Amino acid sequence: MTRNLSLLLLVLTCLVAGCKTTDKTKVEWGETYTDVVVPAGYEAYGTPPFKRTDGADGKRIFGRYAYRNKEGMDKPSRLAAWFKKELPKQGWEHQVEEANDEKGTMTLRYIKNDDRLVLKLAPDNQLNKSDRFSVLTVEMNPPFDN
Repeated sequence: MTRNLSLLLLVLTCLVAGCKTTDKTKVEWGETYTDVVVPAGYEAYGTPPFKRTDGADGKRIFGRYAYRNKEGMDKPSRLAAWFKKELPKQGWEHQVEEANDEKGTMTLRYIKNDDRLVLKLAPDNQLNKSDRFSVLTVEMNPPFDN
């Protein structure tokens, strides 16, 4: 009986010690890529809004950012025109554009060296008791992109 009690106390002590020494997971907000600019009026959106994975050699592996338009709903054709003007200044080559002002959606694709960039705009999913706004998603080298 004493042996079982001692063993139980040892296990409980290890559990308590393990809980106290384990670092809590920190939310990492990441950093944006400096050559992927977004227009004024957009702010970080989501928790966390920025995820980024780079290789040890500095090669961009994956990045995903979310922004919300502080001014409400944005017009996809206006935003597409802005990106088509600004991203080539950063070395990005425009590939494909799909913009639908009626639905409030847009998908743009760019390439730069070995990197692929996908920009998507869509209305937010919040319908109840909130103002509508556009959400811009920026993805660097998306893993499941067709």
